[in-house]
Amino acid sequence: MRKTKTVCKMLLILMIVCPLAGCWDRGELEDKSYVIGLGLDRSKREGKIKVTMLLANPEVGSMQGGGGSTEKPREVISFDAIDFIAAKVTANAIVSRKISYDLLKIIVVSEEFAKDPEFFRIIYDAVYDKEIRLNAYLAISKEKASQYFLKNHPRMETRPHKYYQYMVEHGIENGLIPDSTLFRFFKATERGKDLFLAMNTSAIREKKPKIRAEDNYYAGQLNASGELDDTQFIGSAVFKNGKMIGKLTGQETSIVNTLDDTTNISDFIIDIPSPFPGTIKQMALRVMKEEDNTVKMNLKGPRPKIFITMPLKFEVMSNPSEVDFSKKKNRDILKAQIARHFKTEHEKLLRKAQKKYKGVPYPLSLDAQKYFATNQEFKKFNWTKSYQQAEIYVKPVVKIVDYGKGPKKEGK
Repeated sequence: MRKTKTVCKMLLILMIVCPLAGCWDRGELEDKSYVIGLGLDRSKREGKIKVTMLLANPEVGSMQGGGGSTEKPREVISFDAIDFIAAKVTANAIVSRKISYDLLKIIVVSEEFAKDPEFFRIIYDAVYDKEIRLNAYLAISKEKASQYFLKNHPRMETRPHKYYQYMVEHGIENGLIPDSTLFRFFKATERGKDLFLAMNTSAIREKKPKIRAEDNYYAGQLNASGELDDTQFIGSAVFKNGKMIGKLTGQETSIVNTLDDTTNISDFIIDIPSPFPGTIKQMALRVMKEEDNTVKMNLKGPRPKIFITMPLKFEVMSNPSEVDFSKKKNRDILKAQIARHFKTEHEKLLRKAQKKYKGVPYPLSLDAQKYFATNQEFKKFNWTKSYQQAEIYVKPVVKIVDYGKGPKKEGK
């Protein structure tokens, strides 16, 4: 009996002690240097790439570091390497702490390197690294990535992980940049049916850029002044089969985001030509996308026909002509103008991508697959070639939920 009690006590002690050994492989926060941003450029040395790492100091801005820390919140290093996976080991010849990709937020690639046929093979290494999450974002910079990180000095948010989190999330919500995670990029490239959009960024502003309408800018073209960082996130880079072939402006990117039901866009503000008399020819609207689009296709015949119905809600944000929207006539004029404007702009963008880039800038092929019984039939149809001959019709379904101050809300 005593032996049984002794054995039970020993087992109980082991059960209590064993979990305490679970921290044997613990890592202290200050032992690691976290790569928040990774830059990739073409190297002058054959067979190598130029890797740039934006390293964050986890103690700066944290409770552990305290408010009196004199350490820098970030550090930027660049060097040549065969790939960016093994580059972590090479970086430890320069950085005292262990390099980690656990908190990697964004991979910035120069336009020059993104147009290289070898680019996709190199970026695909991210799939094999357990530390790199596929929800990290892919961004394309006008300048070299090494130059981009050196010139990017945020004034309000000095912690690099928070800066990129806010800039990217808000840019996607506003429709100015696409939701270009590594996962979406790899899936689109592997399918090989449609184009892919990656967010466009630049830390160098153009000298004396032209003033353009609405958000019709590429990154670096927005003419802003004051105490601000020069870095801009607006527009997108167009990829086909893993290679960059062109760019879209912020306005064109927002159009694609309203067509793509897989993006996280909820609402954004635009200007449209005012249908009413007055010296100010534009009026501002808030666009709200709360429902998915309806896509119907007629894929028989030499020219396939694609019909896209877009249910959108609107709020009137400005009324420069001081129109009385309590009158049904004025409400009907505005609804007709919104529908006409959206139809024209969306069809124009789709035709541009169709003729210039030979594809559609979002996964429309997934809707086309539903019209075929087997994958073999869909392959025989040859979506990539057939789409270039397709006739595309966009029908916005407009519902104005708020006409601003004073006017009554729409009853229907």
